Amino acid sequence: AQSMSRLLLPLALSSAAAWRLPAAVRSAAHCTTHVALAGCLCCSAPFAALAVSGGGKDYSNTGLENQDFSGQKLSGKEFRGIRGANINFKGSKLDATSFFKSDLSNADFGGADLTGASLEEAGLDGADFTDALLVNSYLTSTILQAGKIGRADFTDAVVPLNVQKSLCTREDAAGTNSKSGVDTRESLMCSD
Repeated sequence: AQSMSRLLLPLALSSAAAWRLPAAVRSAAHCTTHVALAGCLCCSAPFAALAVSGGGKDYSNTGLENQDFSGQKLSGKEFRGIRGANINFKGSKLDATSFFKSDLSNADFGGADLTGASLEEAGLDGADFTDALLVNSYLTSTILQAGKIGRADFTDAVVPLNVQKSLCTREDAAGTNSKSGVDTRESLMCSD
């Protein structure tokens, strides 16, 4: 009987309505319960949730001019707002990487995997995307500044329609990507 009362006592205490308390007291008890539960949830959250996106070094807002990152695995890294003129990412794995509002003038992305990468509002004046994978990437009108796009795969890239049409008018929007086997014009859905 004593063990039964130990089980029922917390249940009875947790229900302010069972005591026929005034509405104001029941409301306060209800609010206190929610605050206590929220505190428990916050304190028990895994520490991994506090990690930097991409699971490592964040290069955002740094000066990386003329740096060589060729052939490196940099998936999911943050390069937001970098000063990266003449940076070399040739053959690098850059899927799900963010280059939002970065200066990437004359950058070399030749043969790089930029699947799902964000290049929105990045300065791409003279950048080389020869044979790059830009599948599911996010692009804005700045892609029109790129120096080379031959053999690049733009399959399912998020590109404004007027930008896509302008890319189709480029002479270098041609060739087949060596990794995906997809033709550049086909990936841009150019009407020939």
